[in-house]
Amino acid sequence: MRTAPAALWLTAMIGLAVIVTSKIGGLDRHEFAGLMGAPAPEQVAVSNDVDDADRDPFDGPVDADDGGAPDPDMLPGAMPPSATGAPAAAAPQTLPPAVETPASPPDPAPAPMRTPRNVTAPGMTPAPALTGPLEREAIPKKPPAPPRWKAFSPVVVREAGLLDIGQRHVRLAGIRVPDDDRLCHPAETDEAAGEIACAKLALAALRRRVRALGVECRVSANDTTDPLVAPCRIGSTDLSQWLIEQGWAEAAAKAPDGYKTAETEARCFRRGIWQAGPPPADCLQN
Repeated sequence: MRTAPAALWLTAMIGLAVIVTSKIGGLDRHEFAGLMGAPAPEQVAVSNDVDDADRDPFDGPVDADDGGAPDPDMLPGAMPPSATGAPAAAAPQTLPPAVETPASPPDPAPAPMRTPRNVTAPGMTPAPALTGPLEREAIPKKPPAPPRWKAFSPVVVREAGLLDIGQRHVRLAGIRVPDDDRLCHPAETDEAAGEIACAKLALAALRRRVRALGVECRVSANDTTDPLVAPCRIGSTDLSQWLIEQGWAEAAAKAPDGYKTAETEARCFRRGIWQAGPPPADCLQN
């Protein structure tokens, strides 16, 4: 006799546990009833007096054709069918909000120009104000090195007073050679030999003096002037002064005093280009 009440009590407890579990897990009691093999409970009419807040969202109207299962069209969030019986259109998909790309920061403002500091000492005129871009000045050329005596060999005499020292030419400084149209006698004692250009006689005399010997000229290493005007010598003999002494050149306007003295002596002794004219009045009479 005690077995039947105990079975009923156990069945009631199991049903209560199933109902509580379905409420907690969000499952419908009809689904649990099918799992337990028990018949679905009868539909209970819900009073209109029940507040909507106390109603289970899953306890919607039950479709009789589905054997007691809730109508999926009446579930929360479902769209009702259209009036014509056609399936309702799918709800439009909501796109995620577009992510705005952060704008690039603006270019930094140029730094303001600094006012130059005035460092002019008191009592001195300040420099002019800067009104435009600075321009780089051209690098000045390197000044020529001081001239030095340098030996050259062999040497070729090209003209009276013009020497070929290899890659360059040197014109003897401090003299004026005879013009090409000036005529001279080849020898002082040969009056009948005729007259020859004084420049040719001066060239021949200088060639005999230089011959194949080398000369020293006072030139600058980085001076590329050609021909270069410079004094030259053989040993202690100044070639410019030697030509003046022999009467084959005149002293230049700015020649050293020794050159002018040598010219006066050549004129007094009527040498070279001074053969034809009378000697100067200030010559010493022997």
